[in-house]
Amino acid sequence: MNNINLMTWFSKREVEYCPKHFVRTNTPLDEEKTRWILENLKGRYHITYNRDKNNDNFLFSFDDPVPCFEDPQEAVLYELTFS
Repeated sequence: MNNINLMTWFSKREVEYCPKHFVRTNTPLDEEKTRWILENLKGRYHITYNRDKNNDNFLFSFDDPVPCFEDPQEAVLYELTFS
């Protein structure tokens, strides 16, 4: 029998917009990392895309999604795990 994370099953943790207090990470996201977030973390998160470091405009390449976390400790844990 599989253990089900009830927080993932019964709540909407991925928010559609990124509030200002969310902490943005730098490590790109993939399917394995998304599954890890859902199974191991409990807070809200948002998936955004990398920005151009020179002029703060969005790059139109949607190849580099990165997560932003409401809880700074979860952002650090994600970075330490995957960077």
